[in-house]
Amino acid sequence: MIPVSQPSDPRPSNGYTIRDAEFDALRAHLFSETGITLGDTKKDMLCSRLSKRLRHHGLTSFADYYTLLKEKDSSGTERQEFINCLTTNKTDFFRESHHFDFLRDRVIPAQRQKSPRRLRIWCAASSTGEEPYTLAMMLREHCPVSEGWDISILASDIDTQVLAQAQKGIYDADRTSDVPAEMLKKYFLKGTGANAGKVAARPELKSLITFRQLNLIDTHWPMQSPFDVIFCRNVMIYFNRETQHQILEQFATHLDPEGYLFLGHSENLHWMADRYSPIGNTVYRLRTTTDTPMPLKIKPKGPEEHSIILGDVKATRGPAILKTLLGSCVSACLYDPTTGVGGMNHFSLPGVSDESASTRYGAYAMEMLITSIMKKGGDRNRLRAKVFGGAKVLQMHSEFLNVGARNAEFVLNFLNLENIPIDAQCLGGTRGLLVRFHSDTGRALAKPLPGQELPEIVQKEEQFGRELLRKVETPSTDDITLF
Repeated sequence: MIPVSQPSDPRPSNGYTIRDAEFDALRAHLFSETGITLGDTKKDMLCSRLSKRLRHHGLTSFADYYTLLKEKDSSGTERQEFINCLTTNKTDFFRESHHFDFLRDRVIPAQRQKSPRRLRIWCAASSTGEEPYTLAMMLREHCPVSEGWDISILASDIDTQVLAQAQKGIYDADRTSDVPAEMLKKYFLKGTGANAGKVAARPELKSLITFRQLNLIDTHWPMQSPFDVIFCRNVMIYFNRETQHQILEQFATHLDPEGYLFLGHSENLHWMADRYSPIGNTVYRLRTTTDTPMPLKIKPKGPEEHSIILGDVKATRGPAILKTLLGSCVSACLYDPTTGVGGMNHFSLPGVSDESASTRYGAYAMEMLITSIMKKGGDRNRLRAKVFGGAKVLQMHSEFLNVGARNAEFVLNFLNLENIPIDAQCLGGTRGLLVRFHSDTGRALAKPLPGQELPEIVQKEEQFGRELLRKVETPSTDDITLF
C-alpha cells in the first residue's frame, strides 16, 4: 500500500494529482515489470499517460490504481495496459540508414557465399513495425527468391498495442517519407475510400515477419536457433546498467558466432569490451580471442573550440567552447552539470515530413542533440537548457516559412514536453546573434551581430528557404497501387 499521509504534489494533469509516494511506487512497479527506469523529471509524463486508466476504472487517486495493479488484477489485463501506457515507441522507416547499408554491403554478401543461403534477423524492440518492414524491403531487394534464400524476421516488443498495429502493416502515408519512391511503389499499396491517406505493406513483406510479444528482462527467451543479426536500437538507454548487462549477455547467447548486434546511435558497449567488439557506427560482433584491445584516444589539453553551422549537432565531454552565428535559426544548448557533458545544435525550421531525418529541422536536431549528449555519458534526466535565436531577419513573406517565431515556439514547447528546464533564453528580436557556449559548465555568452555580418547569415537562411519552397511546390508523381 502507498502511504496516505504525504501531502499532495500541487501539479495537476488531466484533472488528477499525483503524490511523490504514488509516483515512486508506480515507477518502482514499472521497473519490476519491464526494467525501465524513470527519472524524477518524468512525474508529469507518468501522471498524464496513466490518467486515462484512472478514468477508465472510475478511480480518484493513483494510490487506488496502484492497489488495483497489485491486488485486483488477477487476469493481468491491467498490467499490460499499464506497460503499454508507459513504454516509448519512437521509430521510423530507414531510421539510422547506415545500419541498412551495412546489412546490404557486408552481411548479405557474406551469407551469399554460404550454403544454404540463410538469414535470421531479430528486431528486439519492433514498436509499430517500421524497422522490420524496412528490413523486409532490404531483403526482398537483395536476397531474391530465385537465389533460394531462406529468410525470416522475428519482430518482438513488450507493448501489445504497437505489436497489433505493426502486424496490420498499415501506416499514414506521411510516415513513409523516408522510404525511397521506387520501394514505396513496389512494396506498399495505396489506400482509397476509408483508407485514403494510408499505405499498406504488401503480402510479400508481411510473409517474412513473425510478430511476438517478448519482455527483454525475462530470464528465458523462447527462441532456440541463433540469429545472424539482432537489432536492439535506442532501447538500452531506458535501462540501468545492471539490466543492460543482463540483456546483452542474453543477446550474446542468441547471436551466431559470426553475427552482428546493432545498437542505437546514443548507445555503446565499451564497458562490455570483454564480450563484444565494435565494428563501427554502433555495430558489434562477439569478441574473439584474436581481437586486440581498442587503442586509447589521447585528448588534447585545454578547451576545444568548435564552430556550429546550420544542420550541425555537436556534443562534447569536458572543457569545450561551441559557437555559432544565428539569424532566424535557433540554437539549443543543453548540458549535464554533473558530468560536464553538453552540446549545441543549429536548425532552421521545426520540421517537415519530407526532411524529417535532417538536422536542419528542429524535430530531428533536438533528438540528435539529446542522444549525442547521452552517448558522451550525459544523463537526460539532468539536462538543462539555454536557447538562442529566432530573430525576425528574413525578407521572405511565405506563410509557410514564418521561420523565427516558429523556431522559437518549437524549441520552447519541445523542452517543456521533455521536462528539460530552461535556465536562460534570448529569442526573437530583429538582430542576429553570436553565441559562445561552454558545454561543460553551461556558461553562455550571446552578442548581437554587427550590421555588416548579418547579411551573409540572412543570405544563407533565405537560400535554404527557397530550396525548401521548391520541394514543397513540386507536384507529387505518386502512382502506388491502390488497395
